[in-house]
Amino acid sequence: METVHDEGELDDMVTKGGGTSPRSGEVVAGMLAALLGMAALTAAHWWSAADPAAANVWLIRLSSWLPGGLRIGPYGGKEITALTVWLGSWLVLFITLKWFELRLRFWTVLFTIGMMILLVLLWPPVYHKIYGWPT
Repeated sequence: METVHDEGELDDMVTKGGGTSPRSGEVVAGMLAALLGMAALTAAHWWSAADPAAANVWLIRLSSWLPGGLRIGPYGGKEITALTVWLGSWLVLFITLKWFELRLRFWTVLFTIGMMILLVLLWPPVYHKIYGWPT
């Protein structure tokens, strides 16, 4: 049986995404979760650079959860940290924000600027300068 729609209803479906498209809150949740995961990776890397004696022991323990993770040392622990924060924050943010319509332009600009800042902060000459180390 075919569903019949009037023109006003069809216009609403086109402009509102047909009722099945994701709300902007779901998209923002994904962007913020990726940003938080990247921030966790940056923080774990900075910690590893600033205090390798304490940080690397903990990060290598986390690396042991990965298949062959001990071969890559503390890097695996940094990745596990980022993955855990990313997935955990995505779940919480998705459940929290899925009902909201948010301004995507603002959140996309915020996401892009945040990612660029975090990528720059991972660059060794930048964090060496911040720590006061020779570059």
